[in-house]
Amino acid sequence: MLCSMTGFASKTFILTTAAGDKAHISINVKALNSRFFETTIKLPHSMAHLETTCIKLFKEALRRGHIYCSAYISNQNVFVGSISPALNIIDGYVQAIDIIKQKYALNETIKLENILRLPHIFSSEEQQLDAKSNDLILQIIQELIEKVIQERKVEGQALAADILQRIAIVQQEMDIITQRAHAVIEEGKKKIHATLQDIGADENLLVNAQKSSLFAMLDKIDIHEEITRFKNHLNQLMVHIKSPDTEKGKRLDFTLQELGREINTINAKCSDALISIHAINVKVEIEKIREQIQNIV
Repeated sequence: MLCSMTGFASKTFILTTAAGDKAHISINVKALNSRFFETTIKLPHSMAHLETTCIKLFKEALRRGHIYCSAYISNQNVFVGSISPALNIIDGYVQAIDIIKQKYALNETIKLENILRLPHIFSSEEQQLDAKSNDLILQIIQELIEKVIQERKVEGQALAADILQRIAIVQQEMDIITQRAHAVIEEGKKKIHATLQDIGADENLLVNAQKSSLFAMLDKIDIHEEITRFKNHLNQLMVHIKSPDTEKGKRLDFTLQELGREINTINAKCSDALISIHAINVKVEIEKIREQIQNIV
């Protein structure tokens, strides 16, 4: 079974604080392709302490991909604690006003309404979530992770179907290459025997000629060993795809690299027009499979 790296889930729910206040919270979780596991988490200040726990949950369940998680609170005032005057700031304002009055010989009296118009003269402490609220939020995040996993599985099934279809095409192309490779060797042997007979070679010379440069050249264009390795790697690719492991994208990618090397060797080693055509077809399908593999966990 294959799992895609992409998925999305969101949920909006009502959170009731210990004091009985209510707030609507929306949480979104989105997973995109990435070579490694990465996270981008944006939480309100009142939920910031949950970031490390969220990263751990994402890592354990989603394994690979860039995970984006964001949360929004409709009523931030729910988590605002008691308001108190920022006396240090107010003292600074008063001292600055006194300097201005002395500098310019002003006698106006500072009134409360004047001070209230100044910025940042009040401070408030944002309350942390209670244990019950923490548990509820983590439960919602776990639900969203499960939804993302389900989306990944659905898309993974579509990817698997496409990849298996392309593997079938590769197998057909390799069957043609195998048959043609055998024919090329046989044709080469016939040409060598014909050449030796034309120059009047006797039986002993014919036997010794098998070790000559003519047969050495024939060995150089023999691609049966490469074909065997290619088919072994292709079988291994099928095993990885059908295995129950969740995280297999990198294994599949490495196997595709080996397939690419073998088909390149086949194409370069045997200078036959028909083999070259089908080898190119194989390379095209491998590249298409590689594009799909980049989406797999």
